[in-house]
Amino acid sequence: MELPRQGRRGSFVDPAGETGPMAASSAIPPSPRMGSSPYLGAPPSPNPGQTPRVHQTPRAHHRKSSSTSGAVPSTTPASLFSSVFGSSTPKQPSLPTYGSNVNRTPRPFYDGRTLDGRPPSTLILIRNIILRPLYVLGRRGPLLPILAGVVCLLMFLTYSTSPSSQSVKLRMQGAVGPYIPQRAADAINWRGKQRPWDVEDVPQGLKRPKPAVDEPVDLSGGAKTAGPAVLPPPRKDSRLLLEEGKKHPIPALMKRAKEHWEELKGRQSKTFAEAVKEYVRRYGRRPPKGFDKWYAFAKSHQVLMIDEFDLIDKDLLMYRAFKPSTFRARVAYITKFLDVTWTIRVENGKVFREGQLAEHDRAKGVVSLMERFKHLLPDMTIIHNGHDGARIAVAADERERLETMGKNGQYDDDEAEPFDPKLRGQFPHWGMPVFCPPGSAVRAEGFDYAWAPSDSTGFEMPPLEENSIGALLDDFKGYMNVCDSPQYRHFHCTTSWVYQHHPTPVLPLFTPGVQVTLGDIHGLIVEQLELESQHDPTWEERPFTSLQWRGQTSGPLWEKLTPWRTTQRARLHLLSHQETGSRKVVVTDENDIMRSVEMPNYRVNPLFLDAGMVGPAVQCVKEDGTCDEMYEVFQGYDKRISFDRASLYKYVLDVDGNSWSGRFRRLMMSNAAVVKATIFPEFWTDWAVPRTAWLHYIPMQVDYSDMWDIMAFFRGGMNGEGAHDALGKEIAEAGKEWVRLCYRWADLEAYQFRLLLEYGRLYNDETEPGSNDYNGDETVEPVWNGPIKLQ
Repeated sequence: MELPRQGRRGSFVDPAGETGPMAASSAIPPSPRMGSSPYLGAPPSPNPGQTPRVHQTPRAHHRKSSSTSGAVPSTTPASLFSSVFGSSTPKQPSLPTYGSNVNRTPRPFYDGRTLDGRPPSTLILIRNIILRPLYVLGRRGPLLPILAGVVCLLMFLTYSTSPSSQSVKLRMQGAVGPYIPQRAADAINWRGKQRPWDVEDVPQGLKRPKPAVDEPVDLSGGAKTAGPAVLPPPRKDSRLLLEEGKKHPIPALMKRAKEHWEELKGRQSKTFAEAVKEYVRRYGRRPPKGFDKWYAFAKSHQVLMIDEFDLIDKDLLMYRAFKPSTFRARVAYITKFLDVTWTIRVENGKVFREGQLAEHDRAKGVVSLMERFKHLLPDMTIIHNGHDGARIAVAADERERLETMGKNGQYDDDEAEPFDPKLRGQFPHWGMPVFCPPGSAVRAEGFDYAWAPSDSTGFEMPPLEENSIGALLDDFKGYMNVCDSPQYRHFHCTTSWVYQHHPTPVLPLFTPGVQVTLGDIHGLIVEQLELESQHDPTWEERPFTSLQWRGQTSGPLWEKLTPWRTTQRARLHLLSHQETGSRKVVVTDENDIMRSVEMPNYRVNPLFLDAGMVGPAVQCVKEDGTCDEMYEVFQGYDKRISFDRASLYKYVLDVDGNSWSGRFRRLMMSNAAVVKATIFPEFWTDWAVPRTAWLHYIPMQVDYSDMWDIMAFFRGGMNGEGAHDALGKEIAEAGKEWVRLCYRWADLEAYQFRLLLEYGRLYNDETEPGSNDYNGDETVEPVWNGPIKLQ
């Protein structure tokens, strides 16, 4: 007896071609593989409603189905929809099937009906809608999905790199039109305000601002001023006091800085003979051997500041008091004195990395910096500090003794380890006053340097000077010397606690960040030079006028024993997020006349500042609970932002971390105006109008006492009144141009080349008096025979 066979999903087809979704136009003989089946040729099933299944004709994949009846598939819209998304109506014999093996029964894709013949449920219909297009594309091969992926990739790359997409990105980021930071909006709503600033919110004594109109502003003092302010004589603490009712000094400071910059560029030596003469005039001795090769390198690479290398002379002056054998012994003793170091050894024109951190990126970077002139260097060993901060603490009396001997060509007689200093300063021989010279503010009678209070909150501000409403920096390089500017001593991690400072042996250690009072040699570190924002909008395309900064919790070792709330990064985070209380801010009227206005913190901080630290915390001691305490004090951390997001700000801040800041060049390469707060002079300090600044960047005090006054001048008050946007743009443009002139790879190479020539003269013995000096013909212009790389 022939038994019935159930088809897929409960569909059945009888030999007579009765109704059924899988009915074929004609019967075919059974497959050879199925010929022995007992079910083939069986009589009809006794079960009602079931008929035996008739096998369909096998069809190759990708071929259109055909019917022996000659029926043409329907091309109506309904049939097209059904072929793609499925249908609840019975399928025609031309329904696509799986497989191309003639020995196997082909299977249809998705049948439109359920097992019991009813229309499909909603879930099955959704499944068909989602999967059927994939199936149709798959039948056409992988070409269409690949083409679609390539098109999507090209569209993404075009969007992410095309300058024309910037306006779209600005709108996506909410940067088009009036902007109020989210914290400002939250503060306004919290205080019950429904719109940014009403007439009543304008500080007393100021007119309601007119609609913003861009007006050209020159260096003579602004768009509506008759002339710049008259600058008073410089103060010993390097600050310029602000007085109510007088003209704002920033236009005059910028005008003076521009004049100094032109004078600085114009006085550089034009010939080799002039360079030698200027060297002798400045330092009272002949240049080192190889000076002609260095000059040829510098000139061929268009080094602008050919004479400005005073920092090298300052670093090495006291080490000239040691004869070469003693100098080498002190170099060798460094590895016994300091725990973490790495060594650069020059021998026969080759450079070798050695020591604990020989494979560190910093060591590799220094070697790459020496690659093009290493064959011109004398043999020497250079030991670099593995830490960021300086370690050679020299009492002011000892420094003066050694520098005097070095200038007079005399040698110290201390030739044995451990090279303890002969003069250790006034008792008790520790603390910052030991490192400051007599006559400085720190050494004044009755002055108490003191420790930073352990119960400080971080919100403390230094008091104003008598008869002043604020202060700005006048001499940026002079301000870095805490000996004459002790007002910020408790607001920087390097100077805020002093119990770890005590006189050390005088050792020629290379360190990346060296404050004025310590005796390390400034060593170049090649870091973050390659980091640049992919997009650099113009000044006009930057919609945010608040001061932007993000950074990690670097600086001090965050532990219970240190007053970390007073350090520079902790205070920046706390002050920028402060909502209680108010502060006095110096604003200007249409004639640049200054007055002090009290502003509530919950309003002024979100408008003026977008600064904060990001987590997780680093350099904190978890065991004593400091990490958790930091999170509680800072009320969490700010979100990180991308370089592209940061590029939407007109003003960006650069502050110290563990020591010097590695991001300065990257910030200066942008079209933003850089505000810099530091106590660390660097190799470029003498190349950027160090005594006045205010041309390539905006100098700011490390205690942040002038931060709001600076922003009120450039971006204007809370309503934008008294803004000097054009002056901010001028600083941004001048800073970017300065980087292209003075902060190239070739400029770092020139500094390193000259530094190592001077260091090598101290390291190596003279075969005869003056053999380590340059004694060639000064009238012949040297020529650089190596490759020239100006970028």
